[in-house]
Amino acid sequence: MAGILKATAWTGNMIRLRILSDQGIEKFREYIQSLKDNPNALRPDLNIEPYSNEFQPSVEIDEMRIFSTKMELGEYLLHLFEKAGIGRSSVIGIRGLWTWLAYLFFDQLCPIVNGARKLREIAKYICSSDYTDYYRHFVAAPYDIYSLHRGNSKLFLYNPLYEHNDFIEQFASKHYIISNIYLIEAILRLYWDENKNRPKTGAQSKSRLGYHIRLKKVFDQFELTYDIYSMTSDEILNLLPEEFDDWKR
Repeated sequence: MAGILKATAWTGNMIRLRILSDQGIEKFREYIQSLKDNPNALRPDLNIEPYSNEFQPSVEIDEMRIFSTKMELGEYLLHLFEKAGIGRSSVIGIRGLWTWLAYLFFDQLCPIVNGARKLREIAKYICSSDYTDYYRHFVAAPYDIYSLHRGNSKLFLYNPLYEHNDFIEQFASKHYIISNIYLIEAILRLYWDENKNRPKTGAQSKSRLGYHIRLKKVFDQFELTYDIYSMTSDEILNLLPEEFDDWKR
């Protein structure tokens, strides 16, 4: 996949990165809830105190940047932070930052389709401090996953910004899986179609042997019986039951 830094031009619409306060988060929540009745409600200005404060060190972000996939978003944010000398551990878990980014790109995360907003659960926009909901966030999760796995994150991040695929739901919710580069590589090798640049047909179908949820259950068993943190993706794939053989081809 071509890097977004070449594929998408800068527009010059730069704004300094900010962190929403608790008051700003609640104001954003009220706005989202109002969209159920009025999809064209004006977005409140939360780029002022007391709703938000500037992120330190100062970082400029292009508020008009358009992303075709979650992977592009994750790559862009990783580049932005790395350029400013900001490490992953410095931003993971700052819910006010990720919620502000969702506020900034909200029209891409929640587009108007046929006169109505494609509203999802609130955890997609308001970042949670609870990891079981954190990975559901439309901005925090792409950065989190991409910063860990770069090109190997495409199975999780191939969707548009406003869609949340079940690979994220099933695997990113398990910290021991999403943090293990070899487990993620094994998942990618099983279920990603390089020719079509999307998941293999039937990878998420209950009617297929070895579909993705079965793999998660097998990983749960492996985690109890093997030292999976010391295993390569080849070793992991070789341990899988026969039902996964077709997916290895």
